[in-house]
Amino acid sequence: MGVSKLYSELLSAPKNEPVFLSERLESDFILKAYPFGLFPWTSSPVAWWCPDPRCVLFPAQVHIQKNMKRSLELYQVRLDHDFMRLMRLCRSQRKVSWIDGEFLRVYGELFERGWAHSLELYDGDELVGGIYGLIIGKVFFGESMVGLKKNASKVALIKLCELLRPHDFLIDCQVYNKHLEFMGAKNIARKDFLELLGQKCSTESGFESFRGLCEDFKKAIF
Repeated sequence: MGVSKLYSELLSAPKNEPVFLSERLESDFILKAYPFGLFPWTSSPVAWWCPDPRCVLFPAQVHIQKNMKRSLELYQVRLDHDFMRLMRLCRSQRKVSWIDGEFLRVYGELFERGWAHSLELYDGDELVGGIYGLIIGKVFFGESMVGLKKNASKVALIKLCELLRPHDFLIDCQVYNKHLEFMGAKNIARKDFLELLGQKCSTESGFESFRGLCEDFKKAIF
């Protein structure tokens, strides 16, 4: 199927149900699917979604409460330090999770290939929260977020926005919830989202490595 035809098909796809199913989860297909707004939500079979509207967060619009200032200093931020451990932590904190063995295997492979990334929060040596996803161009496709201690998930999202804001990124939050709205995320029409992806996924990220962003950020503010 050509790009223009696929784009047309997606515009008329179901708004709140899977667009199609596939037998297996494969890293190469994920890299082709994400720039078209598709993401997997189950395996065996794999259900591919492209909801309308789409929940997104522009890093410059993240909401930082006044009482968050202390929490922002509580945890140490590490990037791509222990990706698989964070994935497993995200899975463990949900009664029912789509993060099964197949997701762990495939996203672990994407991490090894340099596409998947994690922002992790530590209290000493204890992993207490974080967020992981894929970076394609200037888009961070958020997959899951977790926090074990006070405000840890909020801190993770705020820190991610601080790091990506200078590079004009878009954060794909996939599906709306009240927590994301409170943090500054909003719903936009699928058509507008796909147009944004077309622009941002075809543009270089603007940094050499995600892991190096912490050092770059410190140099910029001190």
